[in-house]
Amino acid sequence: MLLATLLGLAVLPLLNGWLVTPPPGAACCSVERWFSSEPLLRVASAVLHRVGISVAPRQVVIGRDGWLYLGDDQAVSLSTHRRAGQPSDIRMGTSYGEGARRWDAFLRSRGVKAFRILVAADKEAVYPEHLPQWASPPAVPGVADTLLAHADADLFVDTRALLRRAAATAPSPLFYRHDTHWNTLGASHAFAALARSLSADLPDVVWPSADERRLLGLRPRTGGDLADSLRQGPWLTETEPVLAVSEKLGARVHRRYASSDPLDPTRVADSRVALTFPIQTQHDRALNARRVLWLTDSFGRGMDDLMHRSFAEVVSLHWRDVHKDGGQLIRLIDEVRPEVVVVTVVERALATPVFAGILQYPPGPDAGEAGGVSHTAELVEMSGVERHGEGFRATSGAASMIFRLPRPAAGVGGVSLHLVCADGAASLPVQLFWRGANEPRFHRDHSVRWLHVGDRSALVGLTTVDGRSAGEMAVLRLDLRGQGHCREFRLQELALRPNRAAAAAAARPQ
Repeated sequence: MLLATLLGLAVLPLLNGWLVTPPPGAACCSVERWFSSEPLLRVASAVLHRVGISVAPRQVVIGRDGWLYLGDDQAVSLSTHRRAGQPSDIRMGTSYGEGARRWDAFLRSRGVKAFRILVAADKEAVYPEHLPQWASPPAVPGVADTLLAHADADLFVDTRALLRRAAATAPSPLFYRHDTHWNTLGASHAFAALARSLSADLPDVVWPSADERRLLGLRPRTGGDLADSLRQGPWLTETEPVLAVSEKLGARVHRRYASSDPLDPTRVADSRVALTFPIQTQHDRALNARRVLWLTDSFGRGMDDLMHRSFAEVVSLHWRDVHKDGGQLIRLIDEVRPEVVVVTVVERALATPVFAGILQYPPGPDAGEAGGVSHTAELVEMSGVERHGEGFRATSGAASMIFRLPRPAAGVGGVSLHLVCADGAASLPVQLFWRGANEPRFHRDHSVRWLHVGDRSALVGLTTVDGRSAGEMAVLRLDLRGQGHCREFRLQELALRPNRAAAAAAARPQ
């Protein structure tokens, strides 16, 4: 052991001098400079990679023919692909379909002409033949199959089957071998499917032609996010497709939204850079003078050229950040006034709680003034909430309040909520549970989620899955999922409202 340690100390300076480029201004003779173990780990990873062993199996799975795949560290990706669909996936897909329809109705009320959710295929779904045998997906419908089969096909654009067909005849792979992402060639097929879907709502929009999506050639590329995880980025090489649309592009200006400061285009285009703020891109050679709000993850980067070729102004934001700072999405819709809203989400993120928190919390409908007398709920219990002045203050990230409802004397139309955040937050995810007087506990099937927008949200004709009307509810639980941006609030109303027919009858003179 002593001899091995001494040999290692002798070899480390040689490896650091040969393999590691010191950062600018680094001290020439520091211990960190010459005795870092990083080069040794790189060499070990390179040797083990050649025999099919990953030094980071939770991050990277080594497949056949030099292909690398994402492990379970991110969204339990590999295990999810190996799992068959379950009843819980059916329920989630159904809630996604309902949530997407409510988002579509809300966006159209704000002047948006078209709304679509593009599901970007995982590499495993398009190239399963390069997976190790033990990681092959099941022959029965999987998780994403089950989710999308029960969602709304008019609002979801599923790219998996079309990319599998395209991969069979493509002149070059549609995904990088050493990266989780599709390349521009794969993204071009997905964009064409998105354009076909949007054409029904946007008949006057001109889309990039098939010739602009044509492959011009291939250029060398090193690295990739999976190669970086194996410390092999500089040594693993492959090719990058170049499409004809690149010759049609003019000047593009990327800015942080609502700022005049330009952004580095290389940083904006790098799928490995996580940008956490809205980006405004303007293109002087766009085919259409339209504004688009694009909620996208890193898979959207492959479609950048085609998206900016199509639309003169694109404001993009990662979909995971739509509820940040009191609801960025609602503010962007009001400020940008987009004509098109597109969501791009990778397949493995479909079933994650973060994405579910967007689709399962659509804006609630505005009921207006129902008239008549409301039946105000009585606050009986709080958790993670305390009274503060005339309102309340949330003291935890899982705040909840339990209310008892009186027995109404007239027909009930639904539940009305009037909640105001003290900091002026634009939106707040809310979940409302209910149970009858003789039921011992709350259940998720007896609940509804919505995005509280502005200072009033209302639910009309709220019923449970077994058909009971809102008038049969006895106890309510209000969960606030504001991620810290609505700490202080006033609950001005939580009540049962009479339906319009009952209100009209009560107001009619006897």
